[in-house]
Amino acid sequence: MSAPQTDVEKQEKRHKGPLTGMAVVAVFGVLLILFLLFIGFGQGNEPEAESTVEAVGSDEVEATDDTGIVAAPEQMGDEAGTAVQQ
Repeated sequence: MSAPQTDVEKQEKRHKGPLTGMAVVAVFGVLLILFLLFIGFGQGNEPEAESTVEAVGSDEVEATDDTGIVAAPEQMGDEAGTAVQQ
C-alpha cells in the first residue's frame, strides 16, 4: 500500500518548522554537554586554599625518649649507618 497523499512539496512546507526546532534543540544539547564538560574538567585538581592547608614547620618537632623508634641512621643522627662514597 502506498500513502494516500504524497505531495512532497506540501509536506516539506508543513514540516519545516518542527524540523528546524529539532535541529535547534540538538545544537543546544551539544553545546550544553560541552559546557558541562568544560566546567567539570576545569574544576578538577585545584590546590586547596591556603587557609585550609595545615603546614608543619621544622620547629614543631616532637621530642620523645622512646628508644624503640626505628628510623634511617641519617634521620637518627647516627653515623654508623652512612655509606662512604668514593
